[in-house]
Amino acid sequence: MVQVYKFEDENEEKCRLKCLDELDVYNNEILIKEFEDENKFAMEVVKKEDIKNFIKDYLTHVTTKMGIDTKIEVNESEDVFSVKMFSNNNPILIGKDGRTLNSLQNLIRQTISNQIKFNVKINLDASNYKQKKEKFFERDIKNIINDVLKTKDEIKLDPMNSYKRRIVHSIASEYYNIETKSYGEEPERYVVIKYIDK
Repeated sequence: MVQVYKFEDENEEKCRLKCLDELDVYNNEILIKEFEDENKFAMEVVKKEDIKNFIKDYLTHVTTKMGIDTKIEVNESEDVFSVKMFSNNNPILIGKDGRTLNSLQNLIRQTISNQIKFNVKINLDASNYKQKKEKFFERDIKNIINDVLKTKDEIKLDPMNSYKRRIVHSIASEYYNIETKSYGEEPERYVVIKYIDK
């Protein structure tokens, strides 16, 4: 269970100082939701350490029920919780095309959101599956960009999520004669890679 602490005071500064003092934490060790009324300032606070422990305990419980022995590491940086799982049965934990892994990620996000009403960003990976997949994706995009540079023909990519589109735009920005643009509506939004004379 992740504990939510509530604080109120006449303004944001006093409320924040009260929170940091009573919880004996630094700003970077908590997540905050702020509320303002006519007469007072209020905030709800959770400790990042509590979230880390909850994620670890919850995923250990779920994977044990799945019959999988896992070792779980949780790190946090810039309010994103990176969870790495190492198990004795990675194919089951990852699932076909990473579906089990994505389901576990959605499950832990939703469980935390239901419990504390905070939108907590969690990135779940098992045996670096997502990291390896991302490297293959980046390599494929570089190959496509090189094809566009050779042929000077634009290429329309398949629809993809916003995270992958950001990767495409970021890689393309490293090339002088390449421009990318997103088109369409979610979930059919896609990227076009074009050659441009400069």
